[in-house]
Amino acid sequence: MILEIDAGNSSLKWRWRGSAASSVADLVQLESALARGGRPREVLVSNVRGAEFEVELEQWAAREWRLQPRFARVTRACGSVRNRYPDPSRLGADRWLAMLAGYGLAQGSCLIADSGTALTIDLIDADGLHLGGYIMPGLRTMRAGLLRNTDIRLPPVGEVESIALGNDTESAVRNGTLFMLCGAVRMAATRLAQPDASPMLILTGGDAALLERELSGEGVVTVPDLVLDGLAIACAHPGD
Repeated sequence: MILEIDAGNSSLKWRWRGSAASSVADLVQLESALARGGRPREVLVSNVRGAEFEVELEQWAAREWRLQPRFARVTRACGSVRNRYPDPSRLGADRWLAMLAGYGLAQGSCLIADSGTALTIDLIDADGLHLGGYIMPGLRTMRAGLLRNTDIRLPPVGEVESIALGNDTESAVRNGTLFMLCGAVRMAATRLAQPDASPMLILTGGDAALLERELSGEGVVTVPDLVLDGLAIACAHPGD
């Protein structure tokens, strides 16, 4: 079995390849979740938590299974996708993996919106060249920043979500922040459309389902585990 891990800023998403993904907060919870899951023959990892977490994960995998995890690295090119960053290593591994999987899915131009702690939007042209992207606060981050110095209290993300006009302060904040994310993605899809065809809009990340409800339509695809899907591609072409 192959264990795939997406170590994001807010949570660890993991799965046995071919099965549904789950989320935990840290390695302690992951160890508990895997206690009855068997022994992996390989561990593939996307990590945006930094070098300290990478060392911690290596020590854990060595202790548990005597395995060395394989960490996905951002390269100048991988498969059919090319990275146009002047310094490729400055691109986040999660964005890179989502682009690899997204382009493989679209088989052409695609716009990938990954909504989690941050909302990232990346455009790949029909030939696989990453044309650039945007990074902005995600839903929870945006709300936390707005409410930090106020006494407004909102329900957790997902309990009551809408982009309707709010009729009280709480609903105006809640609906307005979701409206901003949806508006950013929709504007990007409109402004970045190619002369001959619009890119496939691919939604992923923890809040993808919320965006899907408001943005669903022709050419919109939701893939919750796009980063994990990209791990297999990156690890198959480590030296590109």
